[in-house]
Amino acid sequence: MSELWSWDRCEETLHKLFEALDWEALGKIYFHEDGEEHWEELRPRVIPLGLDWARALLQRVPEGGVSLYAGAGIAELPVMFAERFVRGRRVIASNSRLRECDVIEAAIARCGLVGKFKMRHCDVMEPAKQGGYDHLACVSLFTDPETYPWLSAVAYGRIAPVQLQVEAFVAERDKARGLAAAMFAGLQKPGLITTTVEEVAWFVEECEKNKVAYAPDEETLPTAVVGDPIGFMRVG
Repeated sequence: MSELWSWDRCEETLHKLFEALDWEALGKIYFHEDGEEHWEELRPRVIPLGLDWARALLQRVPEGGVSLYAGAGIAELPVMFAERFVRGRRVIASNSRLRECDVIEAAIARCGLVGKFKMRHCDVMEPAKQGGYDHLACVSLFTDPETYPWLSAVAYGRIAPVQLQVEAFVAERDKARGLAAAMFAGLQKPGLITTTVEEVAWFVEECEKNKVAYAPDEETLPTAVVGDPIGFMRVG
């Protein structure tokens, strides 16, 4: 393991990385229209809120552990960098969007960080089945309207009951349940889960089904992009 960074160095490197990102391309990935303009509004919040998340997280995880980030993207970069470079923990950054991975990896190369941090293009089921992580971050994965349109619509109250296509909803629910079960199984116990208020029920269900103790923290933090409050839950 190389020498650990100070928080100041971590923040400085993140600003360089964000300057190197292709925000026009990210705008097309994240938003249907006016994406670059949306990012101009959101960008000032991403690093400060991400580092707030990182400081809260690093108070709760041990040194030398491993974190799996399911659906990691721009909002997770600050906390993942802090884990990797300030604390020296191993980070598995899983992202199923090839284009987003390419954009982030290109910026990483421009900043001279190749070999030090990698955004991994894969289905999160792959690292979940490998297991061995003591912290799981699942933030706005099961509420992603592109991947889970019906779950997202129900979670955010965007659909009336009469409009619900029950079979499509059940198929998405079963898929999400299977993924939550795999991620939970791969988590070392005792362990920690970071997730949103809207998604915590998927993991509470797994705890109760497997008769594993759990204790959610009262503290929640805002996220920079989606805006869902996130919190921590100890498991085992």
